[in-house]
Amino acid sequence: MTKQTYRFIILLLTALLILVITWGVTFSQNNNEELVLPNSLENIYPLPYDQVPQQVSLEIDLPAGYELTLIVDNYIIPKSEIQFVEATGVYIWKPGPNKTFETWNPGKHYIRISWDTLTGLPDFGEYEWEFTTY
Repeated sequence: MTKQTYRFIILLLTALLILVITWGVTFSQNNNEELVLPNSLENIYPLPYDQVPQQVSLEIDLPAGYELTLIVDNYIIPKSEIQFVEATGVYIWKPGPNKTFETWNPGKHYIRISWDTLTGLPDFGEYEWEFTTY
């Protein structure tokens, strides 16, 4: 092989490397997207598509004066199982003994919530998401 053949191979490999890097940057997934929640819903945890340990608690933050209905994996969670901090509007639920679920099973979980105001004008809303436990 001649010197020109080696140069051509190196030039071709360099062009291929630049093409692969450009393609990877162009089609890479942007995970820094900001979560957009409905106006009445202030915060949720875990976030959509999060991977969390089985000890996780669901936390839903609504403005004070709202009432929540929580549905986990198509089961309505009784209000008696949900902890509620009235002053902040935070609802917390975690599986445990003598509850609808004793533990989170590994895998995907589907959460659906709906809310409405307790007094005043109605402000009904719904939101659903999924997350994975490991």
